Amino acid sequence: MTRRRKRSAIILAAGYSRRMQRFKPLLLLGGQTVLERVVSLHRSIGVTDIRVVTGFRSEAIRSALTSLPVTVVHNPAHDTGMFSSVRAGVNSLPADVPSFFVHPVDIPLVRPQTLAALMDAFDENPSPVVYPVFDDTRGHPPLIHGEMKTAILSHSGSGGLRTLLRGFDSSAREIQVADEGVLLDLDTPDDFQRLSTRLEDSAILNEAECRVLIEKVCMLPETMIDHCRQVARVAEGLARAVNSSGGAIDAPLVRSAARVHDLARLERNHAAAGAGLLDAMGYPAMAAIVAAHMDIDVSADSPLDEAQIVYLADKLVAGNTVVDLLRRFEAKEKQYGRDPKALAKIRQRRRSAFCIQKKIEQISGSPIEIILTEAGIIDGSQPCKTP
Repeated sequence: MTRRRKRSAIILAAGYSRRMQRFKPLLLLGGQTVLERVVSLHRSIGVTDIRVVTGFRSEAIRSALTSLPVTVVHNPAHDTGMFSSVRAGVNSLPADVPSFFVHPVDIPLVRPQTLAALMDAFDENPSPVVYPVFDDTRGHPPLIHGEMKTAILSHSGSGGLRTLLRGFDSSAREIQVADEGVLLDLDTPDDFQRLSTRLEDSAILNEAECRVLIEKVCMLPETMIDHCRQVARVAEGLARAVNSSGGAIDAPLVRSAARVHDLARLERNHAAAGAGLLDAMGYPAMAAIVAAHMDIDVSADSPLDEAQIVYLADKLVAGNTVVDLLRRFEAKEKQYGRDPKALAKIRQRRRSAFCIQKKIEQISGSPIEIILTEAGIIDGSQPCKTP
């Protein structure tokens, strides 16, 4: 934490917000102003030296920041473009700053874990620039080496900061993150509505983030990616069948958790490892489901929930194929029949799976194979039998 406190963050908030038609830094987004949200983001990961560069409506911003421990840096030349604000912020930094973020205020939905990942990467290899990358596209904010101050302050401003930093691409680092927020800017009223909607759903990874997490961050092989994709289809089909009969399952949460349930499959004790990663990323509800997808405690009278549905969906899918549940467990018992501990675990998993299946069938009024057939997941030739 001490090393993180030494870092700085420059928040650029000097523009006119012409396309938004309202002053972006002070717009309320999810109960906080956009500016407060970005300041809080950096404070949450231990950055204490935060510098807000102002220009247009500087006094309004200064008033809004009175309760926050930040340094306000006014840029009288803000009319000349954003690079003048970058230069003003950089010029105000401590002489010995090891690295600093440059964060436009209109990129407000970046996740704390993303910034933490950039800092860890910098500590491992202090490159001139470390970029967050979502789905192979660079986003904000970059983390810049303190030694880059001279280059920034002596730059003509032509092409802005991006052009300057591009000259250091050969030694820059790109860190893949499952955080679409690094690309989501707030320029227009339509953007504001889009980000407001995204914020309402921020408790789960969206489909693009799920894909990036397992493909580009965790780098699972294609067979495991296909398995996760099919388990998500099955889990969502089961959740919707339950809900159509009066249930109250969070179907988007089910799909999101199922989509990445094997994200740590290449690690030992992958359910716990995957849950730990999701929890660190700020997705506790998804983490709880992933933690239980291998083994779950369930009884006939316990309410059906999202974790149970993902657990059953995982047991119904071998590779990327929906399988006969009874035959699957019979095969497992035959394979591990000489190992008493393994056999006991298989039988416990079997009991849990069939208990959950029975609940779903009772609530929906349909056998599992009918649910999955109507959802277009199987063609009716793959029955999911009960014992």
